[in-house]
This record gives sequence, structure tokens and C-alpha cells, in this order.
Amino acid sequence: MDYLRAYIEDKIDIDEDDWQKITSLFVRKEYAKGEEIVSAGEICQKVYYVSSGVTRMYMIDTEGKDLTFAVNYNKNSYRLDPFAGDYFSYLTKTESDLFCEALCDCVIYEADFSKLDKLYASELKWMTLAKAITDNQLVTIYQRMKMMNSLTAKEKYERMKEIAPIYEEVLPDYQFATVLGIAPQSLSRIKNS
Repeated sequence: MDYLRAYIEDKIDIDEDDWQKITSLFVRKEYAKGEEIVSAGEICQKVYYVSSGVTRMYMIDTEGKDLTFAVNYNKNSYRLDPFAGDYFSYLTKTESDLFCEALCDCVIYEADFSKLDKLYASELKWMTLAKAITDNQLVTIYQRMKMMNSLTAKEKYERMKEIAPIYEEVLPDYQFATVLGIAPQSLSRIKNS
């Protein structure tokens, strides 16, 4: 949980008592490769910190197509968005349309959103942390929307290889193509050009 602590300390000052408050909210769980961590159709109640391993957040569209939404990676000293969960589902109290699966054996720490909310409401510093996390997610969503709507397929591919090369390494091409919002055939043409 070293990265989690560093992530928090980058946003607010905490001492050992504060760290104990945070760690007491998380439960350690292990998931085997292929195991489902989150199921669509339920209201998401938890946030998941991927301590080691790789997970994939995805949805199934109305045509039955598998669409990868995010990869959560924390392996071999490389981290890319090691937090998973459907905060929209929790906030709106609506069924999530996201699944999360372990792409390899994973160690994951789970915390209830409601318990985190109580912590956030208890002191100004915790509210500051919550705002920083939310702001970061908003920026990420905006950047992704901008990328998806303003770049060509080739530009999307090049940008993703630049900012998150691990996606191409851990996902089969058909899943990587859905991250880019392009057809697998288009991805194949781009890679072969």
C-alpha cells in the first residue's frame, strides 16, 4: 500500500494516526486470473485499489460487444490508475454497467464508498483529499473525451502508446481497439502501416 500512501500524501499531509484511519477502511483480497471483481447489474458500493496485478474495467453494449473502459495496472514498479470501481453508480444509486476482471493474479484492497464518505466528512483535510481525487478524475475524463472526439484513429493510437503503452501490452487487439473507439480492422491497418 506504499503507492496509496504516496498518492494521498501528494494531496494532503497525514501522520501515522491518519494513515491508520485510512488503512482500517480497506480489506485485502486476492483474485485469480480471470476472476470477476465487479459485476454489472449491481449498485457499486466499493472502490478497489490494485496493490499488485492488472485488472480490466469493461462493459457489454446493447449489441453484445465487449468494450474496455480502463486498465488498472500495478505491477513491476509500474503503475497506471490502480484504482477501480464505478463511482457514478455509487453516486446515482443506479446499477453499474461495468464489469471488472483480473487479468492476472491480483492483490486488491477494497473499501466501502460509504465509509470513505464518512471519513471525508469528518475533517477539512479529508474533504480536501476527496476534492483532489474528484478533480483528478474529472480531468482524466475530460482528456479522454477530447481525445476520442478530436483525434483521428491513428492519432488516438499514437497518443495511447505515448501515455499508456501498457494497454497494448496487456490487452488483445480487439479489446485495445475498443479503448481507442475504433474497429479492430482499423487498428490492424494502423499497426501495419
